[in-house]
Amino acid sequence: LPQAGVTRLLLAALLLGRVPVAEASFDVPELLRRHFLDICAHPPEPQRAAAPGPLDEKTLEEHGLEFVALNVVFRHGARSVLHSPYDCFPKEFADSIISDCGVHTGTMLDWLANETAKRKEVAGTPPLVKKYHGDYGTHGEASASSCGPAQLLDEAVDQFEALGGALRGAYFGRLPEEPSLDSTWLYSTDTDRTIASTYLLQHFLFSGSKAGSRPLRTAELQTRSQDSDAWARRVPCPAAEKAVEEASEQAGTSDDFLGPLKERWLAKFGKPFSQDCHDPVLVANCSGKLPTDALSGEDSLLAEVVVANFLHAKSKYLDAKEAWTSLVGPALLELQDFARRQAEGKERKALALWATHDTVILPMLVSLGVWDGVWPQYTEAILLEVYRERANGGKAWVRLLRRGEPLEVPSCHPLGPGGLCDLEHLLPKEVARLRDLAVREELCTGGGDGVASPPSVAVGVAEVPSKDSMSLMPSAGLLAGL
Repeated sequence: LPQAGVTRLLLAALLLGRVPVAEASFDVPELLRRHFLDICAHPPEPQRAAAPGPLDEKTLEEHGLEFVALNVVFRHGARSVLHSPYDCFPKEFADSIISDCGVHTGTMLDWLANETAKRKEVAGTPPLVKKYHGDYGTHGEASASSCGPAQLLDEAVDQFEALGGALRGAYFGRLPEEPSLDSTWLYSTDTDRTIASTYLLQHFLFSGSKAGSRPLRTAELQTRSQDSDAWARRVPCPAAEKAVEEASEQAGTSDDFLGPLKERWLAKFGKPFSQDCHDPVLVANCSGKLPTDALSGEDSLLAEVVVANFLHAKSKYLDAKEAWTSLVGPALLELQDFARRQAEGKERKALALWATHDTVILPMLVSLGVWDGVWPQYTEAILLEVYRERANGGKAWVRLLRRGEPLEVPSCHPLGPGGLCDLEHLLPKEVARLRDLAVREELCTGGGDGVASPPSVAVGVAEVPSKDSMSLMPSAGLLAGL
């Protein structure tokens, strides 16, 4: 049988003889449908829907506005598992649901590009790309996957081809000047999957296809240490970290639900239950490794672990909103500052790409008061369109969109011309006050009213290249196969 057929047979055998779900006050299939809507983001429709284009010319003319810049805050593409399936399932089952990946990140030194340019060569030494070997240890000699943890899967290429094409078609012809790689701000958290996603998106924005041109040159990618990057929700703030940790410990579903679930999980799979087991389940589902009905039945243990994790996460984010605001607030402030400079003409890069994670986008939406309970999908793109009045000193207005629909940010009301938001009112006061060094310092050390905040180093650093900036070689292949 083909591998897919073997996988489905193994899963069918494991999932037969299910026992009824313990009584609960929620509908498992409905929660999955509502909160994980299109989470896999199989291209191209979700990506096309994310880029509706700016306000039409007639509306802009009527209100004396011009469209001047676009910021794209996006999640990485489809990835391999973060949490090992071997901790959740028997080895045979775990082997059947993990995925190989052909997209491999690697290393290219700026020195190589400089040396190649000096010698006037067309091509230089190829980049090194990572090839993961299976893990040794308790799960046997090696796993069945050549992917390391949280590496992009092949589908990410098609996802970013669709997103790049959608953004290019909807926005490039409407900006004051058509963007180029040189006129685009690239920021990514310092992880393989977000850096590789940034590479893919810029490739499809400026090369147009998988067979696009590959000039030998570098492009600057901005990043920070993971230990101090608000775009990775990791700013040094003890009070916020403590509040988040406490909320995580207290969050979740009742023992009436979790107790029987743990018992049935152990009886079925022979492994202790962990809410982290939702990760290999969702990854396998998006990769087509699960039967079509594996997450749709009320008696599916796999569906229950996904729901249990979502309820835990939902409670954690909402119950510690102030703490999460302090952790992602600096990223929102940086985004606002960047948009302001774009509107004022002080920032020449009219297109900015910010690569991050679902666990950053979600608390950002919570902090802004616009999270609708839907988990960010792969390549989720939050767009911040920047407009400027032709008169009135060039006042800046913005429109924030998710999945192609404008978000009604409470702090934006009353709305301005064309239903736009005053850029200075985009962020709620809980975020805006983090600019004050004294306030941040007091709150971050637990001396305030419980709202923790990060130190000032995380705010406004986008004005100059970080000392942690990297040079990538988009032409010579950060990713193999492009």
